[in-house]
Amino acid sequence: MIGDKVIVDAVVHPYDLAPSNQIAEAKDQLEAVYAAHRMAADTRHAQFVLQHDEFFSDFTFESLAQAEFVESPVDLAVIHSLPGLGFAKTHVTAPQRAAAFRNRYPDRFKLYATVDTPVLKDAIAQLERQVKDLGVDGLKLYPAFFYDGIGQGWRLDGDEFATPLLEAAIDMGIKHVAIHKALWLPPAPREAFNVDDIDLPLDRFPALTFEIVHGGTAFLEETRALLERHSNLFLTLETMFAYILVKPRIFAKILGSFVKHCGSERLMFASGNNLMHPWPILEAFADYQFPDEWVDEFGLVRLTDQDRRNILGLNCLRMHGLAPAEVVERVAHDEFSRARAHRVPAPWSALRRAPAPTT
Repeated sequence: MIGDKVIVDAVVHPYDLAPSNQIAEAKDQLEAVYAAHRMAADTRHAQFVLQHDEFFSDFTFESLAQAEFVESPVDLAVIHSLPGLGFAKTHVTAPQRAAAFRNRYPDRFKLYATVDTPVLKDAIAQLERQVKDLGVDGLKLYPAFFYDGIGQGWRLDGDEFATPLLEAAIDMGIKHVAIHKALWLPPAPREAFNVDDIDLPLDRFPALTFEIVHGGTAFLEETRALLERHSNLFLTLETMFAYILVKPRIFAKILGSFVKHCGSERLMFASGNNLMHPWPILEAFADYQFPDEWVDEFGLVRLTDQDRRNILGLNCLRMHGLAPAEVVERVAHDEFSRARAHRVPAPWSALRRAPAPTT
């Protein structure tokens, strides 16, 4: 918590980008991901930037949990499983490993499944196994599949793959679907990351809540229009939240536009850890207010304390049907809370822990 505000990180995903899991031909893509990590922190927070060898490792769930719950005041985090994305041989964040760690700390994590094949029957079988064997709280999708050095885009309103996959997900009890949009992942076609394929599924599947991951980093007006029209759409503000440090004017414009036209009730804080460390952006937003000059320039309305509470945690809890007081009570005295009460360590402390002295 920050003061009495409950904090939920709506997207975390420790990357397995160890050399053994890298696709050698995808070096440019891998370095672009690292560049995105480096650009998420300003010069005042250089200590939160992972070194090259730290980033290109099998980043442990223990290091992520330490960063979320001890180095930062996060109460609950949602793990998004990630497929190979064209630059990893296997999952970037494997659902089986994520589920095993979630099972160790069930009061601290929710888990989203993923699929990594454009073959419908195989994708449905993958999801079915994760629902049955792992227990999941949602589904994370990418609008492209990567194999044989290509990226094959697909549309969320498509009848051949997306619609029957979503129908099957509902039959399995899935209620939440998050889809990566706005940020392009080559070599997939750029148009696959547009938001023009979301309108129809929002109408077609009112029982599902959809999340646009990286909401607002592109297609601001189109995303805002979708949010205005559809009450079952949420935005997870991964990447956009880093703008509070590195692009503050753009951050104010984007967030202010959503709050003014759509309210704050379906906007969700997300760090994307380990793409960025949550603490610098949480610290910057805890008492954040739009600067006067940008209020005038963009015609913004002032943020209220309730807006900040909604974005930092209440919206995500409401979406998952969780009571804030119960979430806080369950973790108030766990090992992470005890460690944080004793001492808040330096960034990435589990990763950078000094080796034991030799005798």
